[in-house]
Amino acid sequence: MDPKHKKESWHLHINLTISIWSWAFQHPEDVFFFQDVGEINGIQVPFTINIQTLIQRESMLSYGHNGAISMDATFHTNDMKFHLFTLMGFDDHHMGVLLAWIIISRQIVENLIKWLKPLKDEMLSHMPNWKPSCFLVDNALEELKALWLVLYFVFISLDF
Repeated sequence: MDPKHKKESWHLHINLTISIWSWAFQHPEDVFFFQDVGEINGIQVPFTINIQTLIQRESMLSYGHNGAISMDATFHTNDMKFHLFTLMGFDDHHMGVLLAWIIISRQIVENLIKWLKPLKDEMLSHMPNWKPSCFLVDNALEELKALWLVLYFVFISLDF
């Protein structure tokens, strides 16, 4: 965990949405994409927050470039039934390194693209030749489609 967050105490508000908003606005440097649940032109917009600390960003640049990135999600394991995605890389000793967390309310291709594209753009803004050697994912069709559309230049490996 980032040392700055380790010393921090966090008090959960009774309304989880307020807690998330509060945390996101107190840590803008750790949130590279945030979209609250809402409606635009009569279309329901899903909640999305991408969290990546400075240390995780540096790890993504170090271990994600020319390295494997594993993407896995939990489903409906929290009060709001949101999906939690964890991105992991592997260091020189083949140990897992946390690269980012993404929380989304609906796992649809369009919503996955909304957080994959800013992630890719953020990495390319720091390292123009950034390119993982592969993404390791389970057999979730939405994840595969989104990865193919955004990270078309990366090999995708299915992990069953």
